[in-house]
Order: sequence, then C-alpha cells, then structure tokens
Amino acid sequence: MTLRCELNINGGSRRIIIVGNEEETHEHLALRLAAAILFFDGEPVEPGPSDHALADMGFVPDLLVPDGVGGIKVWVECGNVAENKLTKVARRIKEGRLVILKERVESGRRQREVIKKEVRNGEKVDVWAWPKEEFTRWNAAIQQSNYVYGEASGLSLNLVLNEAAFSVDLVSCSD
Repeated sequence: MTLRCELNINGGSRRIIIVGNEEETHEHLALRLAAAILFFDGEPVEPGPSDHALADMGFVPDLLVPDGVGGIKVWVECGNVAENKLTKVARRIKEGRLVILKERVESGRRQREVIKKEVRNGEKVDVWAWPKEEFTRWNAAIQQSNYVYGEASGLSLNLVLNEAAFSVDLVSCSD
C-alpha cells in the first residue's frame, strides 16, 4: 500500500509518499505517517540503505531526522523492533537519539522493560505510545490519499486527518 499525504503542519507544508512493502501492515504505515508529523519540523526523511548517514549502521530506520551535518539527529522505528537492531543502533548512534513509536501504551511499556534488561545504552532510546482508542481512530481515518493540517509539538498532536479531528498526547514509556 502507498499513502500519498499532503501535510500542513506548524505553518509549513510538504507532500510525502509513504511506500509500504509487502510485509508492512496498515497499522505500521499509520505509525510511519504519525512519525512524519511528529518530527515534521526536523524535515524527516525515509532513507534507503545507501544513505550516507547510515554508512556504518547496518540497518535502515523507518524515519530519520538528519542533524544537518551528515549525521543522525533522530532515528525512528515504528511498531515491533528486533532487540538486536535496538542494541546495535543504540550503540552506533553517537549524538542522536532513537525513538520507537508504538500503537498502544501496554506494548510501549513492555518494550521499555525489554530495553531496560537487554539493550546496552538503552537510555538513548525513547518509547512513545498512542492511547489505544486514539490509535484505532487514527488508523481508521487513513486512506490512500491523505490531507493533514494542524500542529505537532513534542508528544502532542492537534490536527485534522481527512475530516477526523485529533487532539492526542502520546505517552512516553521512558523513565
């Protein structure tokens, strides 16, 4: 599935295309769109494996916010992330941070517990989660062609997606 999106966020506008591969669920694409909105002001990109900033990583994020000098400011993962990937990325990101966006608070808290126990440099990892009912509404509102306008700041979204209004504070599952 491909999502075509016109974003009008925080006074700026940008058109993006989110191309899902065969394994990606609608929910995963919905999280990727939310990440693009949450990090809108940082001009996020969906990098490919040959992106210069990923040269020593061995992995590709769902979304990346460049630092402006060839490095990584924010590495974003959506949904389920392998522990091995988290461990290696948390170790290899020098100055940036790693954010995991989850569909539900419960799964975000479980992810945080795994990070605490298993991931070295786990303090570099933030886990943000949607309140369950709000994510269900968000996911249902997404179509192949999307128009989004409003504001995003920190963990807060105050916007309209295809006629559906959202005023949501995501939950930080980090300590």
